[in-house]
Amino acid sequence: MQTRSQMSARMRRVCAPLLFMLFDYLAILFAEKMAFELHEIYGMLVGRTFHVPVPYLVFWIPLVFIAFLWGMQTYTKMQPILETVRKIFYAVLYAMIACILVLYFMQAGLLASRLYVILFGVLVLFSIYAARYILLKLLKTTHTLTKPVILIGAGRTAEQVLGFFDGDLGYRYEVIGILDDHPISKTLPQQFQLMGTLADAETIIRDSGVDTVIITAPGLEKQKIQCLLEDIQPYVRDISFVPDLVGIPLYNVEAQTLFSEQIMLLSLRNNLARRRNRLYKRFFDIIVGGLLCIALLPIILLISICIKIDSRGAVFFNAERIGKDEKIFTCYKFRSMHLNADAILEQYLRENPAAQMEWNTFAKLKGYDPRVTKVGRWIRKYSLDELPQIFNVVRGNMSLVGPRPYLPREKDDIGEYVSTITLTVPGITGFWQTSGRNDVSFAGRVAMDTWYVRNWSIWLDLAYLFKTAKIVFTGKGAY
Repeated sequence: MQTRSQMSARMRRVCAPLLFMLFDYLAILFAEKMAFELHEIYGMLVGRTFHVPVPYLVFWIPLVFIAFLWGMQTYTKMQPILETVRKIFYAVLYAMIACILVLYFMQAGLLASRLYVILFGVLVLFSIYAARYILLKLLKTTHTLTKPVILIGAGRTAEQVLGFFDGDLGYRYEVIGILDDHPISKTLPQQFQLMGTLADAETIIRDSGVDTVIITAPGLEKQKIQCLLEDIQPYVRDISFVPDLVGIPLYNVEAQTLFSEQIMLLSLRNNLARRRNRLYKRFFDIIVGGLLCIALLPIILLISICIKIDSRGAVFFNAERIGKDEKIFTCYKFRSMHLNADAILEQYLRENPAAQMEWNTFAKLKGYDPRVTKVGRWIRKYSLDELPQIFNVVRGNMSLVGPRPYLPREKDDIGEYVSTITLTVPGITGFWQTSGRNDVSFAGRVAMDTWYVRNWSIWLDLAYLFKTAKIVFTGKGAY
C-alpha cells in the first residue's frame, strides 16, 4: 500500500513535466505568432506573403521541439539553471535542423521562408527561456511541486549547498530535516528539524518516505561514507554527495568509471587554453559588444554632458590596467571623482582611522567617499561609470565577462594567481561583480576571478550577463 509521501512523489513526477511541457508549448506558439506577424510586416513592404497550415503551427512543429526538449532531459531532471539553459539551446538547435530537413525533403516551398525560419529560431529560444524562468520563479515562490530531501551533514558545506539551491531556479528542493552527530552550523538546526544522528540514518530515511538524500559532509571518513551509502541506498531513488574537492575547478570535469578497479577518474579541461574557445569568446564579444555599443551611444552622450556640467575636468578617466598576459592597457571609464582625488583621499584617511582600515581591507570606501562627485555617486550606484569600457570590448583588450581589470600596483597583492587571471582579458562584469561586488574583500575577488578562469564556458558568461543586468537595476553592492 502506498504512503501519502509516495503518492505525492508520484504526482510530482507526473505533474511537473506536464506543466513544463504546457509552458513550452505556449512559448512555441507565441514565437510562431510573433515570427509570422513580423514576417507579415516585411511582406507588406516588399509585396510578398506566405501561408503556414494550422496543423503545422499548433501540432507538428511544437511536437518536434518538445520531443527534443524531452530528449535533453529538460523535463525529467532537476539541474542547475546554467545547465538547463545549455540543454534548451541545443534542443532548440536540433529541433530547428530537424524541421528544416523535413521541409526540404517534403519540398514544402510554401513553408520555406528563410526570414520566417530565422525569426522563429531566435524568438522560440528566448520565449522558451522566458517561459521557463516565469514558471520556475512561480514554483519556487509558491513552494509548488517541490521535492522533499533530507540533508546529512550540518556544517559550512551544507550552508553553501543550501545557499545555491535557494538562488538557483533549477532546483526545487524542500529540506524536511537534517542528520548530524555534531552540527557545526548555528543556523541550520534553527531552520530545519534535527532528525537524528548518522547512526539513525537508515531507520529515519526508511520511515520518512523521502526518495532523495544529499550528503553534505565532505570531511566524513571514507569507511563511514561507504557504510552510510550501503545503509540508505535501498530506500531512496537518488543520493547526491559533496566530495572533498571544494575549491577545485570542476565545471568542465568529465567523470569516468573504471569498473574493474572500482575507481572514478576525473578529467579537468582548461577551456581557455583551447584556441577555438578563445575565438568563440571573441566572436561573442564582437557581435554582442558591437550591438551594445550602438545602443549605448545616446546614454554615453547624455552622461558625458552631465559630468561636464557637474565638475571641472575631462569626461573620461583613462586608467592603466593589467590585461591579458600581464600587458598594461588603457581602460576607459567615466570620470566620477574630483581632479585632486588622491589628495582628498589621503587627507580623509589620515583624519578617519576607521576609513583607513576599510580601505586596507576592501581597497574601496563604502558609503561616503569624499573624492566622488555628485554625478559620480549616481553613475557609480548603477555602474554606469563603466559604460565606456564597451569600447575596450570592441577593441579586444577587454571582454563583456571576465576577471576584474586590476591596477598595476595590485599585481603584488594578487600574488601567485596573477598568471591564472591574466590567461584571458579582463571583463566589464564577472563573478565578483555578480557576487557582492564591492562587498567582497580583495582576497575574495582574486579567488573568484581565479575560479572563473579555471571554469570558463560560454554558458557561464551568459549567466553572469543576466545576473549583472539584475544587479545593475537594483544598485546592490555598488558604492
